[in-house]
Amino acid sequence: MIPRRIKEIFKKCVQFLKALNLFASIPPSTDEHDLRNEILSTRLFIFLLILCLVILLIYNSLISVIRTDFLKKPSFQEYGKLYSKYSKTLTCPCKTILINYTDILHINYTLHQVCTSTFVTKDWINYLTYTDESNNTLNGDDFRSNGRFKFQALAAFCKLANRTVSDSLAEFLLNMYISTTVTPLELFQSQIQTFIYQFNSSIINNFLRSLDLIRSTTHTNVLFSALRTNYVPYLPSPCYAIYSKSSMYSDCYCYLSDKCVIPSSIKNSNNTPLFVVPGLYDGCYIVEALLQSTLECFYNQTCITQLQSYYESNSTMNIRSLNASSKSRYSVHSTIQHLLDQLMIEEWNSTIKYENYYNECQPIECSYSYATRNGIIYIITALLGLVGGLVTVLKIVVPSLVKFIRRKKQPEISRNSKIMYI
Repeated sequence: MIPRRIKEIFKKCVQFLKALNLFASIPPSTDEHDLRNEILSTRLFIFLLILCLVILLIYNSLISVIRTDFLKKPSFQEYGKLYSKYSKTLTCPCKTILINYTDILHINYTLHQVCTSTFVTKDWINYLTYTDESNNTLNGDDFRSNGRFKFQALAAFCKLANRTVSDSLAEFLLNMYISTTVTPLELFQSQIQTFIYQFNSSIINNFLRSLDLIRSTTHTNVLFSALRTNYVPYLPSPCYAIYSKSSMYSDCYCYLSDKCVIPSSIKNSNNTPLFVVPGLYDGCYIVEALLQSTLECFYNQTCITQLQSYYESNSTMNIRSLNASSKSRYSVHSTIQHLLDQLMIEEWNSTIKYENYYNECQPIECSYSYATRNGIIYIITALLGLVGGLVTVLKIVVPSLVKFIRRKKQPEISRNSKIMYI
């Protein structure tokens, strides 16, 4: 019973579709040719309409579109998630454009270990102040005579380096970081590291220029050393004036160069070296000799003990050598000049506070763009918007097209009929 009813309904639908005429004339035409045109036009219209809708549906489903979304006042965690997905298009304008370095950056530093060792303390310098109970006169180039002055100069360099870095760092941290939009983490870290490197280079260059100016001024103006290490005054006979004689170190005269040096040593009364202090030099000026010296003896406990054996001291001072195995950017054989070329800085320790920067920036909102497919609602809306115009165009074009095609075929049919009749 049910299959028969379905067949009847199907049959009626087929008959309805066969007789469907969307282009019926008013009043209805009785001409078979015109009726045939109208039915063919209806069928072609429905076919083209469905075809166009399917094509538009597929096109709108597959096409990629760029969409931009906004997020108001995102938290740091929300920003991180957005950046991980939309790093190339994410933009977050800052509410605060100028941010203090102190809020986003912490920097500290360590100097070479000698600057915190016994060798730059007053106790060590006092220890080196040699007192000979036998009242023998020491030569001026004997370490026991001038050793304390070397370490006084070394201690002064450590203090000067520390003060230079400390003052410059305090001034550097007064600067402001400028950003109109949130700077990504990688770029932010790169910029801060560049700022630190420029700051480091700047203070070192300024320090070395000042030091070189003092050294060149001292030598150019032939300033006498208080220890008479570069020139020795003497009175000729008869005495009408005081003259000076340039000191000589290893066939090098101080009036020609301020960098003349010889190894520093402890000597006997005959001016014969008893013990040469490894790495240390005597020269025209204490500073110039020190800059060419190394601290290799003071990395060696045996060398220190041997050096102490030449001092007649009641001091029970416990002197430890520098740590040669510690991780350092300098070697045991690095000269004091090499240390000062880096302002005696062993290591920079910087902490970049990116989350603090983000919170100080206070982004108003974040916008981000991404490629996506059209949603079903958009597709349906777009199709509905196009249906009206598509129907209007097809209603105008289809009937004319059907009539034109049938008119072209009609002469061929007539000719074929005449040929068959003859």
